Amino acid sequence: MDGNGNFGQNGVNNGYNSYAPNNYNGPVVVSNAIPEKSGGKAVGSLVCGILSVLGFWSFVTIVLSIVGIVLGIINIAQHNPQKGMAIAGIILSAVGLFLTIGYIFLCIALL
Repeated sequence: MDGNGNFGQNGVNNGYNSYAPNNYNGPVVVSNAIPEKSGGKAVGSLVCGILSVLGFWSFVTIVLSIVGIVLGIINIAQHNPQKGMAIAGIILSAVGLFLTIGYIFLCIALL
């Protein structure tokens, strides 16, 4: 910068205005950032699996187990990063389903 407030060679501004010698004009904003996929289906599958195992004596858990299995399979098919949580949800939902069906057969057999 010369004494006249001009930048560049021979006192020419060259179209660039700068207020600091390092040309820092503010924070850098990344506009092409890709958001991570959410794992709502994996969490839902795991919650359904846990509830179906804990409440296997209720006949409502048949629906809960099926929902947990379907959510886990959909999450794995979409290649979401929470694959382990979805697998755990599928396994727990299947165990809850088998416990509920076994409980139903036990109740029928004791009648």
